[in-house]
Amino acid sequence: MANRLIISADIGGSHISAAVFTEMVEGFAVGAIQMKTVDSSQQEDFILSEWVSVFKGLTTDFSAACIILAMPAPFDYINGICQIKDQGKFIHLFGVDLKTELSKRMGISPSQIHFVNDAKAFLMGESKFGKVSGFGNILGMTLGTGLGSSMRFNGQIYDAALWSSRFKDGIAEDYLGTGWFVNWCRDNLSIQVKGVKEIVENQDLLQKALPAFDEFSRNLADFIILRSAEVPLDAMVIGGSIARAYGYFLEGVLLLLRENQIYTPVFISDFGDKSALFGAASQFFGQKVLLGLDQVL
Repeated sequence: MANRLIISADIGGSHISAAVFTEMVEGFAVGAIQMKTVDSSQQEDFILSEWVSVFKGLTTDFSAACIILAMPAPFDYINGICQIKDQGKFIHLFGVDLKTELSKRMGISPSQIHFVNDAKAFLMGESKFGKVSGFGNILGMTLGTGLGSSMRFNGQIYDAALWSSRFKDGIAEDYLGTGWFVNWCRDNLSIQVKGVKEIVENQDLLQKALPAFDEFSRNLADFIILRSAEVPLDAMVIGGSIARAYGYFLEGVLLLLRENQIYTPVFISDFGDKSALFGAASQFFGQKVLLGLDQVL
């Protein structure tokens, strides 16, 4: 289809980021990228209206567009039905047929709307365009509102769904998501914070919370050690909002891994939220390439 557009969106518990890709003879050119804060605890109508407003900011004509949304699990990716429940986000989208609802709001066919697991899309982007593109078996992790995890093994990329895996006294997400930092600040400092960004942007609070990052380093290292024992890994890549604060925990993670004779390289994503956008959109690229990649870092 000539001049086909791909609108790719990454949906998180607190935001939506979206990009438009235009088909050209030599490949797909990445165009505008937009991000908007969206409170996932709001009602269905509010959330969907906010998402559509972002899409309309990218193009006014959806007739030749393929829309693909990278969504967190659990989710019916084939039929577009949200199955997220009891995870503190999208509580009013549970059971909603998002493919149908979005198609109505955008005046397009439901067949133009597609969904992919966000952790899988992240690793699709990283393994195709990022620092780990030359490696074989890769573990991808997105650390943010929750824990996203994906694996590339024997050339296949899939959602590893490790967020609910048993870890320490609970599940992995209890120790590797934003909630862990929120609980640590409440229990140790009697301070209520919304997330890691709030901590690192306040120097006084950051100094008080440095022990939290040390403990988080141990949590993440222990998690990686477990995964390394299960499957041979050639590389790991970490993204998500917490990854932006890697300067406060990554060195500790690498030290603990070396102490356990694990020397697998661990990379921080250069693309951030764009990884999932690139990865999701690439499902429609075929043999074409992504143009302008060097201009979006």
